[in-house]
Amino acid sequence: MSRKITEAQAVAAMLDRGTRPLAPFPGTQLPWECRCLTCGEVSKPRYNDVVNKGTGVCSKTCRSRKIAAKLMRDGAKAAAVMLQWGWEPVEEYPGAGKPWSSRCITCGTIKPKRLAHVQVGNSSCSSCAGRDITDETARKLMINADLNPLVEYPGTLQPWLSCCLRCNHVGTPTYAKVRMRGHQCWSCRSEKIADALRLGAEEAIASMLEKALEPLAPYPGSTMVPWKARCMVCETVLDPGPMLHNIRAGRGGCSTCAQRGINPAKSGYLYLVVHEDYQALKWGIANLEHRLSQHVSQGWKQVARWDFELTRDAWAFERQVKIWVRSQGIPKALRADQMKYGGHTETALLADISSVDVQQYIESLIGRNA
Repeated sequence: MSRKITEAQAVAAMLDRGTRPLAPFPGTQLPWECRCLTCGEVSKPRYNDVVNKGTGVCSKTCRSRKIAAKLMRDGAKAAAVMLQWGWEPVEEYPGAGKPWSSRCITCGTIKPKRLAHVQVGNSSCSSCAGRDITDETARKLMINADLNPLVEYPGTLQPWLSCCLRCNHVGTPTYAKVRMRGHQCWSCRSEKIADALRLGAEEAIASMLEKALEPLAPYPGSTMVPWKARCMVCETVLDPGPMLHNIRAGRGGCSTCAQRGINPAKSGYLYLVVHEDYQALKWGIANLEHRLSQHVSQGWKQVARWDFELTRDAWAFERQVKIWVRSQGIPKALRADQMKYGGHTETALLADISSVDVQQYIESLIGRNA
């Protein structure tokens, strides 16, 4: 069982350790107002901390002196640390926590640096970083980069209204970006990009033909201008035509072909299927195997299939089949909402024409082309 401490014992213990209590003893664990016998300042240490843990009796001047003493370095060692971080002291070492006039080894600027800050990595120079800049200095750099500032220097990272001395375009580059990258002008930059993207007529035509598009007008001179053309697969005339920029990026082309998701330059096939519930037949073309599988999943059954090296050839036969069927006055058999995967315009009722007749007609067409 712990022995109870009397107030007289507590006061004596605190006096032995250098502080005089100014209030009645509150207990071992509570703050006790005392005056330091060394510096004379009043603080509130706890009896248990002072007597049993051995902590200091003064949290004011005495504590600050102890910390400073621990941080105090030999002047030569302190200077070595400063030099290591890019600063050359120009006066005697004042202490770790005090400003120490030092010269930046990189730019020569003299600034008050604290050793306590420098030795933990906070040694950057605001002049080298471009933060200590006058309007005159900043303006000179901008003019050397062919930019004429129209307002006063706003700051390193702030937009600075300036006129380009090359093209007279007014923009808002930042001093930091101009200092790092040189001339900054969106107008000049756009011209450079346009020059890099500009194609010759021969190369432009080759790009169109590669995507099965036949130009019907001279190259407009820009990849961002619509170019009248004819689709070499379905012969649709595109006016206005696609932009070469989209064609070269793999987008655009013939809207009619695009609806089918078919690449006319790849191998493909022409197919014929029938649906017993609808009592209808359908013909169509595709590039991918899953196209036919999609129809099969909806109740259609394959009757025949003809493979082609180029889907554009299969398309020609498909179109002729449609012309032949419709020329007999046979309408399409289904509505769009009855065909989950599309293709209702290439259908006919079995009551109007048999799948055998259509198959024989297709084979006769292919035989003529053999």
